[in-house]
Amino acid sequence: MSAFSPDLYKGNIVMTRVRLARNLSEYPFRVKDKQTAKEIVKKVNRALVRADTFNLYFMSNLTTIELEAMKERHLISQNLIDNKEGGAVLINQDQSISVMVNEEDVIREQCFMKGLSLVEAYKRLDKIDDELSKNLNLAFDRELGYLTACPTNLGTGLRASVMLFLPALTESGKISALIQEMAKLGLTVRGHYGEGSDAEGYMYQISNEVTLGVSEYDIIQEVEKTVEAICRAERDQMDKLYIKNELKTMDRAKKSYGVLTNAVILSYSEFLSHIANVKLGAMLGHINIPNLEEIDDLIIDARPANICKQYGRVLSAIDRDLFRAEIVGQKLSKLKE
Repeated sequence: MSAFSPDLYKGNIVMTRVRLARNLSEYPFRVKDKQTAKEIVKKVNRALVRADTFNLYFMSNLTTIELEAMKERHLISQNLIDNKEGGAVLINQDQSISVMVNEEDVIREQCFMKGLSLVEAYKRLDKIDDELSKNLNLAFDRELGYLTACPTNLGTGLRASVMLFLPALTESGKISALIQEMAKLGLTVRGHYGEGSDAEGYMYQISNEVTLGVSEYDIIQEVEKTVEAICRAERDQMDKLYIKNELKTMDRAKKSYGVLTNAVILSYSEFLSHIANVKLGAMLGHINIPNLEEIDDLIIDARPANICKQYGRVLSAIDRDLFRAEIVGQKLSKLKE
């Protein structure tokens, strides 16, 4: 078998996310007291002053649209939004690292990188974790590892996730068997926003379930190996479904491109179905969009809260769909230039 090259699967491998769950030994794992929560935020902020340049946001100071826009970009979680009185997040300048404070655990560190970059993302996050360890008393047991609010995170506290674009495995009906096989390996396949979410636009999140009794690099290696196998299976199905039906695939992609660049009203669900066809067409060379990452960025920009944020105010559903059509048409046309 030839060596795996992530560059060959750029369209399939969308994003890497590494997350660490941590708690403080002198505080409850789920902080409810408002004053205590603020005290913790202050300590975490001070601990990270030399790690990177962070902007600090309190959930209570953000509008609903700002909160939802951050959530759509995975910078914060619904759990953190729900703790509006005590929750906060530190986000670095390029939004590649976010540190949520007073979420399900006291601290949730996250690093995001495009493509398959689990090792690099973990190394970056490990530096952040080292600063926290130097300046705070993290809850740690020599036998159990890092102590967490949920037992499923006990040990390393590490979740290594990769977002994949898998149209062929989905349309061939093989995705169900894949999900079952991943469960046997201690991995999970979820929708774009994790547990309980749908696989919108053929997007799936692959991540580890086991955190106890294994090292961080064991986890990363297992997830990487699985991603490699899934990518090869996806490309095999692409050959069977799309390459052998080239004219139909090209027609489907170009029609969707036409809809997206000419629509007057565009719902998010309609956008997702068409942008998936356009991305597939670009991957197969039917549409000249060389930078597939820009399509992935557009998928985020077109989400409801981010549409409102770009417009500058809360929009009604119909106005949101009107503005989405305008934004998508403009940006997609530029990508093809």
